[in-house]
Amino acid sequence: MFWWAIPLELLILAFSFIGLISSIVFILVVVIHREFRQNLILLLAINLSIGGLITCVSMISQALYMIMQSEQDMLCPFRSYFYTAGGLYIFQAALLQTLHRLFITVFAHRRYWQNRCLFLSLALAQLSLCLLALLPLLLGNRFPYFPSAKACYIALNDIFDVLYPAICFYFVPLILQSGLSYWILQHVARETRAGRAGMNIHKRIHKERRVLARVALPVILLLSVGLIFFVFFFGTILTNTQWEAPPYALHLSFLGSSAATGASMMANLFLYREVKKNIWLYLRCLWIHHEQNRIHILGHA
Repeated sequence: MFWWAIPLELLILAFSFIGLISSIVFILVVVIHREFRQNLILLLAINLSIGGLITCVSMISQALYMIMQSEQDMLCPFRSYFYTAGGLYIFQAALLQTLHRLFITVFAHRRYWQNRCLFLSLALAQLSLCLLALLPLLLGNRFPYFPSAKACYIALNDIFDVLYPAICFYFVPLILQSGLSYWILQHVARETRAGRAGMNIHKRIHKERRVLARVALPVILLLSVGLIFFVFFFGTILTNTQWEAPPYALHLSFLGSSAATGASMMANLFLYREVKKNIWLYLRCLWIHHEQNRIHILGHA
């Protein structure tokens, strides 16, 4: 047992709970309000919360088992499977949001491409793809248990199983999202210069950059954390000295992933004005109700 393990595992648990609560609140706020359910932008943002929900539940379970120093159990590979699938789906959800942004800016005249059923079908297909694409790894026992880390993960010397999900579901969506974002910004700049938009060019481009940055935030956070894992992966391949990551490396990867996911889910609550306004309104009503009860109790004292 390492002295640094418990503090890191408690931080993983805390960040994961923040992400879990934030994602549940976002989903409930959008689902409960009928006008929000008609807003495709918010519905697509729910996909991000679903990915965060899957990741955070897996991380909470993983952190609890690490804290309790439990030996291998039958759920160990399933935790790693859903943790990986949740992270993959966050990248896919961000790509779908960028695609929707492309359709409402570059192809605004093609209304049939902005159909809500089309995008909800694409979201369901993406989720199914993430789960099914990793299923062969789960069934093939490619998430082995490593006692030193008290966790299951893909062995670093298993080059195909490490690079297959990374390239197909991390880097390809990242490249596509970057290309679509550049396309959107170039189109907005051309349209504004041509006088088709009644808005100042710098203001219009700034608005699009702000929207695209909001969509890309979870991807940027998770990608920066993923570099920690890939540093040890390439170190293993080049030196060929060890097949598994050092325990501190895995703890740092888990901590970074939970922090990035938690921050992304919390940012979701505040970056969408409709949701943020509704939450503040609800909290204000709770505070007013609490003050009324307190005054009522003091009045009878």
